[in-house]
Amino acid sequence: MKKFVLGVVFTLVVIAAGGLLYISLGMFPVGADNPPGRIEHALAEMAMDAHVDRHQPKQENPTEITPANLILGAQNYETHCALCHGGAAARVSPMRTKFSPPVPQIVNRIPHDEDAHIFWVTKHGIRMTGMPAWEGTLTDEQIWRVVAFIKHSDKLPPEVQTAWQQTAYQPQNH
Repeated sequence: MKKFVLGVVFTLVVIAAGGLLYISLGMFPVGADNPPGRIEHALAEMAMDAHVDRHQPKQENPTEITPANLILGAQNYETHCALCHGGAAARVSPMRTKFSPPVPQIVNRIPHDEDAHIFWVTKHGIRMTGMPAWEGTLTDEQIWRVVAFIKHSDKLPPEVQTAWQQTAYQPQNH
């Protein structure tokens, strides 16, 4: 039994050392234009979801769904989010594949995540994805309004749709 346990420990040490060697020799692809492997993607997704679920606010979105609040949310969304996540001018951003993992196009495909989940991700960002933390740039109230806008962007009242189109981010062609 002792030899078996030592064999298992030795095998685990060799696997860990092999992984460290692989990384330290520069063989692990880190370019944003190189998609993550299935295992890396699954582990990162699991870690992100578990952490956000544990730390997200335990409340409903306090934003009242009114045209005024949706317009304010749309304006902040276009200013801070549309370039990467898609917006009124282009529901699918040309930047979507320039990050690893690719950027979710959240007005083209509205996330099913709870509002509190989206709020936490927006406020704190997700490291090593390019998603910045907006805390200190946007207030909690502004973030909640952006979340309300995102979740309702497929069924906006006409006046909100018009206001959103008027503030649309226009990518510059050089």
